[in-house]
Amino acid sequence: MGLCPVCWWEDDGQQEDDAAQVRLSVNGELSLAEARHHYVACGASDPRFVPYVRPPQDSEQ
Repeated sequence: MGLCPVCWWEDDGQQEDDAAQVRLSVNGELSLAEARHHYVACGASDPRFVPYVRPPQDSEQ
């Protein structure tokens, strides 16, 4: 699937029931819950990815 250009998260199949779990997958040591927290705070799944993201398009809201 690839990295999301809006938040820089790669979908690894994580869902609500395991959002707090760190899978050590393509997203490294980030859990989905942490990535969501970072997105609200800085607009990216991790602050270090801010230079690579873009705002969501209307169809992505």
